[in-house]
Amino acid sequence: MKHLIHLLALLTPLLLVAAPIAATPINVAENCSEWVDARQQNTAEPTIYWIQGFVAAYDQYEYTGKHPKGVMGNAKGNDLATWMDDYCQKNNQSNPKEAIESLIDERKPAQKACPVRRSGGRPCPRAKGEEIPEIGEES
Repeated sequence: MKHLIHLLALLTPLLLVAAPIAATPINVAENCSEWVDARQQNTAEPTIYWIQGFVAAYDQYEYTGKHPKGVMGNAKGNDLATWMDDYCQKNNQSNPKEAIESLIDERKPAQKACPVRRSGGRPCPRAKGEEIPEIGEES
């Protein structure tokens, strides 16, 4: 019995390695027409999650505003989907990556002429009193 337990203890890691886990590809819209189709079929969630991840990475590594809520502000997933609907309607030859990059450009903090970066490496902040509108608000 003791030898059986030792044998099982030695073989268990090999069994775990031998059983590969299959990854399921995520269907993310690659262009605006696929986005529209996904919205009509209620299958747009993977693309929304991808966009939210793209923005989260941007917020983590690049966002320099004083807004702790980042580029998305108080927007919910549905607000982002509605924004994407409007963007794709106006730019039907575009894609989600270009769409979210345009949203980031639209909402990122304005930079004053600042010849030297601050000691923390961050560019000049947005001018005082200049607010970034929430997603979905008319500009």
